[in-house]
Amino acid sequence: MTQDRPSPGRWFAEEWTALLGTVLESLAGERPKLSCSAPAAGATLAACGEEIGVEHGAILWWQYHFPLPGAPSIWIGAPRDAWTQLAGRILGAAGVEDDSQARETYLEVLQQSLGELSRSAGRRWNRQLDCSGSEGTAAPETTEFYMVEAVYPDAAIPSLMVAITGAPQDPPAEADSAGPPKAASPDAAEPENQLPVRSKTFNLLMGVDLPVSVSFGHVQLPLKDVLKLTAGSIIELNRTVDELVEVIVNNCVVARGEVVVMEGNYGVRIHEIMTRQERLETLP
Repeated sequence: MTQDRPSPGRWFAEEWTALLGTVLESLAGERPKLSCSAPAAGATLAACGEEIGVEHGAILWWQYHFPLPGAPSIWIGAPRDAWTQLAGRILGAAGVEDDSQARETYLEVLQQSLGELSRSAGRRWNRQLDCSGSEGTAAPETTEFYMVEAVYPDAAIPSLMVAITGAPQDPPAEADSAGPPKAASPDAAEPENQLPVRSKTFNLLMGVDLPVSVSFGHVQLPLKDVLKLTAGSIIELNRTVDELVEVIVNNCVVARGEVVVMEGNYGVRIHEIMTRQERLETLP
């Protein structure tokens, strides 16, 4: 470990924390303020878990194993209040009010964030990783763990716990050089409980209807000019005829394209997709 490079265990915790924010934003349209920190000196995972569990409900543990040197695993512990609140925001954004989907929705968040973590770890260790995950029956026995705080503008989510087991090792120096990821070792254990590619919750979200509109331009007029409008009046917009129009989904500009005619109907041929930052800047 170098001075400016975190230990492998801390890297797993901090990287997952950042990826969790990305997944929550993609599913609910809102990214909480996230922080990952080591516990206070002398604190133990068992004591922290018991304290959080008493105040916020039983801890749901999930283990995710990485076929890397030292056989590291990352354990995510979430009290009931935490995973129900996170799931509730996602389901609410999709217009779903069925609380029975909360647990499955939270596991979908874990699936996506840990899947992204495996790809990130593959780049860091320069190899292809075939990871596996399963629900844990109890907290792991380990001294390395971190607390993850998620705060929304209107609420703070009860603390999550990230525990690291095994003996994770830094990648060799040559792993930092460019090159395709290496295949996992042939003698690595086969995953016993591979996560599904998609859950039912993800399919549920994919079926949600969203309003789609096309903006040809806009203009601001004084009220006195608006009152003068009659049939046949022409309003000049702020876009020339050769400029791309905006495709708006749920009040957010997601793409730009040119207007075309298909079998007597207007359509839009997509030319560019907005980046996440550009989409956020267009929100009202």
